[in-house]
Amino acid sequence: MDNYFKTVTLGAFTWKNEERVALLLDHIRKMGNLWLLLHFMLLTLCLNFPVMYQIARLDPYEFYSRLYSGTTTPNSRLPTPDSRLPNSEEAINEFNAQMTDNNYGRYVMLPILGFSFGLTLIIQIVFYLSAVFFLGLSRMNVAPLSFKERTGLCLYSSTLPVLAAALVGIFLPTVHIIIYYFIIIFVIFHRSKLCPNG
Repeated sequence: MDNYFKTVTLGAFTWKNEERVALLLDHIRKMGNLWLLLHFMLLTLCLNFPVMYQIARLDPYEFYSRLYSGTTTPNSRLPTPDSRLPNSEEAINEFNAQMTDNNYGRYVMLPILGFSFGLTLIIQIVFYLSAVFFLGLSRMNVAPLSFKERTGLCLYSSTLPVLAAALVGIFLPTVHIIIYYFIIIFVIFHRSKLCPNG
């Protein structure tokens, strides 16, 4: 646990310091693979939080209207919004009450939140595998880093950027993901130049 927090700190607050980057790599070598997986999942949760937050804030009427665009869903256990339903406050409140009574949170909200997290997880896996692969190519002419070292360098270099992206995502959901990846690409490949050559 102590080694994990030291690694997170070095990964978050190291910039243009070859000794600290070398120390970061040393801590990564000593760390078990489960700690890398844990950090990856924490990064994914942080990145996905703004999207989940925005979805959870929608009231049932607005959420259901955006999800199905007013189309009917036969065989559903939930009520379907009629396209002729007036946009009055009374009608919206009635629809929200019906949705709540029919467990819309369980049958609609939870699957959507799960789908959102799963999609973010897949994107994260593809991005980090690509980053690790191209980081290996970029260091072919110097001392190569092992797969674990490259993975750890990518993951622990993402700590501060993912927190900043999560804050931006509260106001610009989904856009924050693109911003995050651009920042990470810059940070990872800049930091890799500071890695010891032997």
